[in-house]
Amino acid sequence: MTDEPTPAQSRNRFLLIGAARLAGIAGAVFGIVLIGRFEQFPLKLLGGAIVLSSIYMSWTIPAALAHRWATPGNVQTNRRRPPKLPK
Repeated sequence: MTDEPTPAQSRNRFLLIGAARLAGIAGAVFGIVLIGRFEQFPLKLLGGAIVLSSIYMSWTIPAALAHRWATPGNVQTNRRRPPKLPK
């Protein structure tokens, strides 16, 4: 595989990241429907678990894919860490 992706690969990767986000959102909506529609506690608990796991998925999977497909030399492993100050 080459270091620089082709325009078609870049487009497909962008679409796949967007699809992963939409799948997570759709799962969260499904979980909210379960919570609101059913009266039994186990089904409400299942809906809550689906909502939480879908939100987690829609947050982490696109970030992991973007990290994996980043251009070499352009990867930031931890964006929350502040830059080191000179002593």
